[in-house]
Amino acid sequence: MRGASLPLMLLGFGVFYLTFPLRALRWRILLHNAGVPLQDGRTSWASLPALAEYIYLSWFANCIMPAKLGDAYRGYLLKHNGHGRVSFSAAFGTIFAERLLDMLALFGLLVLSGWLTFGTRMPVETQIIFGFGALLVVLILAGLAGMRWLSPLIHRLLNWFGSIQWIDALVRRVLPDSLNAVYGRFEHAALRSFRPAILPNLVVLTAGVWLLEGFRLFFVIQALGPEGLSLALPTIIFVALASSLLTALPLTPAGLGVIEGTVTVVLVKFFLVDEHLAGAVTFLDRTINFWSIIFFGFILYLVSKRK
Repeated sequence: MRGASLPLMLLGFGVFYLTFPLRALRWRILLHNAGVPLQDGRTSWASLPALAEYIYLSWFANCIMPAKLGDAYRGYLLKHNGHGRVSFSAAFGTIFAERLLDMLALFGLLVLSGWLTFGTRMPVETQIIFGFGALLVVLILAGLAGMRWLSPLIHRLLNWFGSIQWIDALVRRVLPDSLNAVYGRFEHAALRSFRPAILPNLVVLTAGVWLLEGFRLFFVIQALGPEGLSLALPTIIFVALASSLLTALPLTPAGLGVIEGTVTVVLVKFFLVDEHLAGAVTFLDRTINFWSIIFFGFILYLVSKRK
């Protein structure tokens, strides 16, 4: 790790941080599609710098708290800075739509890179990874289809729950509206986010984000020099995306411990990389996509006027 090339590490760092303006641009498109207010006169609470800041603060929150609570924090930040013009449930609906895009792109690129790496002879362990990814995609698509086709039934159920006094009182202590109204705004925003005319732009931005994630690991591996790993680019992208897939399970903050172990095992078991070299790759990579977020995110949290 001490012998890693600093310029190449900085290049990997830059490639990773380039994903945040792309994520901000994509979120702004989703917000616009969903009809979420973006500004009031000359005051804009959803400019690209502001959205990038919300996203980065939410990632910082995800790195120190489990259960992806940073996603809820991001919706709260948009609502808080929207000065009452933005609904939390509508903002969270666009975040749900964003997660759906991420999962579809991640799974598609994972399958493509896996096929380029292994061909038709995929190890059993990779089939487990693909099966897990396919299950997540099916669950998210089922949730989206349920909102689209079972909306009347869901609203009747929520009305019934809302008629129970203690449930309604509990909801109103957290949110000013009824459970049915909260879900209605969430559903509307999530479904409206995918307007067909703008869908190609969303696909391109999402694919760009995940390819940059793969190139981050590529530059980390290149930083180890000629005595490092000699892995093809599709293989490196496969390893990066397989580890990112695990962050969908909110077991620990930002997959802490789970990702480190998985990346090391994948490199050693699938590609016969020396275990010490695999560990060096893992920890160097996590200095960029985990520890740097905690360090810079903490500083941003201290100085931000939007937190």
